[in-house]
Amino acid sequence: MPETRAAELRVHGVSGGQAEELLDVEPAVRVCGDPLAGFFRWRRRPDTETVPGLPREIFAWGKLTSGRSSRALWLLLLPFMLVNIAYWMRPARSSQAPSRGMAAAEHVYRAAARLLALSLTALLVLAAAGVGMDLVGWQCAGYGRRCAELRPLLGLLAAPQAPLAEPARALAAGALLPLAVIAVLWLLSRRSGAHTVAAALPDPVPRPEAPLSEPGFWQADATTARLRSAHIAVAVSVVAFLLAAPALHHDGASARGLAAGLPIAGLLAATTALSAAGTVVPGSTAAAHRRADTACRLVRNGALVLLAAALVYALWPRPAWTAEGTLPWYSTVLNTLLAAQCVLGALLLAAAVVLHRGAGAPARVPLAGTAGPAAAVLGALLGGALSAAVVYQAAGWLGGCYYPGAQADGCIVLRPAAAYSWLQLAFTLEAAIALVCAGAALVRLRLRARREAETATAMYGRPADADRTRDIARARAFGGVTEYLPPSLAALALPVAALIGLALFSAATGQLTAAPGQAGGATTPSQAVLTVLVAVGSFLGGGFLAALMLVGGSAYRDEPTRQAVGVLWDVGTFWPRLGHPLAPPSYGERAVPQLAARVTDMTDRGTGVVLSGHSQGSVLAAATLWQVPARVRGRVVLITHGSPLSRLYARYFPAYFGPVALGDLRERASRWRNLWRATDPIGGPVLAFDDGRARAVGYAEPLPDPRHYGVRPGEALYPPILGHSYYTRDPMYAESVRHARDLLADAAGGAGAPAVPAARSGTGAAPGRRPPQEAGGGTAQPREPGLPATAGPLVPSDAAHGGADVEQVDEGGDQRDEHEEAD
Repeated sequence: MPETRAAELRVHGVSGGQAEELLDVEPAVRVCGDPLAGFFRWRRRPDTETVPGLPREIFAWGKLTSGRSSRALWLLLLPFMLVNIAYWMRPARSSQAPSRGMAAAEHVYRAAARLLALSLTALLVLAAAGVGMDLVGWQCAGYGRRCAELRPLLGLLAAPQAPLAEPARALAAGALLPLAVIAVLWLLSRRSGAHTVAAALPDPVPRPEAPLSEPGFWQADATTARLRSAHIAVAVSVVAFLLAAPALHHDGASARGLAAGLPIAGLLAATTALSAAGTVVPGSTAAAHRRADTACRLVRNGALVLLAAALVYALWPRPAWTAEGTLPWYSTVLNTLLAAQCVLGALLLAAAVVLHRGAGAPARVPLAGTAGPAAAVLGALLGGALSAAVVYQAAGWLGGCYYPGAQADGCIVLRPAAAYSWLQLAFTLEAAIALVCAGAALVRLRLRARREAETATAMYGRPADADRTRDIARARAFGGVTEYLPPSLAALALPVAALIGLALFSAATGQLTAAPGQAGGATTPSQAVLTVLVAVGSFLGGGFLAALMLVGGSAYRDEPTRQAVGVLWDVGTFWPRLGHPLAPPSYGERAVPQLAARVTDMTDRGTGVVLSGHSQGSVLAAATLWQVPARVRGRVVLITHGSPLSRLYARYFPAYFGPVALGDLRERASRWRNLWRATDPIGGPVLAFDDGRARAVGYAEPLPDPRHYGVRPGEALYPPILGHSYYTRDPMYAESVRHARDLLADAAGGAGAPAVPAARSGTGAAPGRRPPQEAGGGTAQPREPGLPATAGPLVPSDAAHGGADVEQVDEGGDQRDEHEEAD
């Protein structure tokens, strides 16, 4: 085999396909038509190379997020993922040395995010305890024979003379549900899928302006394990306290309560406090990490011992003890937890504002740097709403009171904590706001499409009222849909303020209550509206929960659905679990080290690398360049297409992907070319800081999409509008790869692959030639410095000067339509 001086290494985006598909090595290739009906021929070797002499290699990472059926279970932990993402969304540091105030604000942001994540774990366990311990083990068992007759499966807990028909025993049996939830969370969180050997990885070149270049950034197992121990300790402490609290409430100031109950409750409170401290204590060295991890493990083991002690204390014989009303102390714990979440959300917001004002970052970030707190609040609100839906639906099913007039049919009334009613109200408000945001986005898209019709008319020289022109205008308008994300995110966080205000008003005046059946006979219009909104929220929450379970079950059985669910995790699980250790595992901890090791090995063997990343793959490619050693520099050319680096990551993760960090990334590659389209709702231009200001990487103007307005010769269909797909089939992609091959060959000090005749280059017209009338006017795109003269202007073209911009002649003399083959 001849020596390979360079290779093209592609990294696909979300929901990547099979390796054979990504490599373009299927035996047949479509040369005309569309996926429904087309013309095919046998594929040959030249068809599988972007440019001659440059072998293609792909990195397929899609199964890290959608390969296992169990991944569908993570869909139920969406709030955990949102809070974990919020941890990484802090505003960027100042380019100068941070002051003490800025450093303190950064520590407050991290600590508040982690404590909010800890409270979400406790909230989930409380919801499970609300079903198993409050509704089943306490309230339903307190009804005795009526509960056993209505739900025969609970006869062991409620029927007279049943072996578990005592408050303590029924409560202990109900505690099995939250303990099972804790066990499942612990098992799932340990399946990280990373398994990378740190000793085998190259040593990166760290720089303060590029945090992702820090050594060991993607080996965060030690910190994640410490956080996991703290979360499990708090979860176990919640269950232990709910076991001991009713017995302590019954014992009161008796000798038994003072001697055994109070010490257990005090130790559980201390365990919770130590666990919270373990999540926020920074560890700057490996030794500090080991000490903190050991301490959190000891606290976790201590929580398990206290659980056993609480169980023994609760099961101690109390002949006159009966279960009445709701579970003692349950509402108090829930209300305290929700109040703590409000305080933590305020701290997170204040820290983000301070960091944003003091950073002086050159990037435009949404919501004035408060997108992170908004995402965290939204995650907490979603977690609370889902918890309320679980408890309310369980109460309706267990008691049978889930339809009007059910009490006349003999149902038993099970009362969830009143705080869950307010959270059901929040679900109604969220649904209403989501509908308003969707309607507003639709209106704005229609208005923008009218403006884009004028642009399409100028580009292609066709009537603005033609159906084809309207389709192009709608596609260009949809390309800006991500710009509506910041106001929608802010709007979805508004119910928190409304919820707090209503709850405080209710507590201060006693005029409103969200708990059904506790309105005291009030007939005021405001109370009636509130009752209806809570009822609607209950049905919406149940429906949303059922939809999640349906999608999760379908994903477990059906691989295409599982891959569709995996798209969500492809975007949300890039980051390590340093905010919430029980969130879905990070595929970046596996993918980035693998890519860095492969790129380093290829360059060490004298092979230059054209690192090509599409969509989320461009984010992985950028993270890879930050992790490779210094000797790789000069041997890697970066090509990104459909990249969200600036459009999403630089805006929402400015501390890690801001223009300053991307400017550092540009220096680590021999050349960086970025391709994008105006019809792409995800990808866009990449702005990197250079010479004191942000400059566009590669082309500042988009690729034409569609490249041709009318029907091509031999076809009966319009060329498709590609949007976010098939950048590798655009002629400018082939030209970028060809230029990268030549650049790497020059850097190697020898001749690269044989030169490609201009007639077979597939790069389009010569510079300066205008497209024919069918293509319309259009402004020629200024070439990037260093781009070969064969690149030509980026304007849409139909005739394309003999078809050279869309048809590439292979070595056998046949022709293939590069544009249509993209389908």
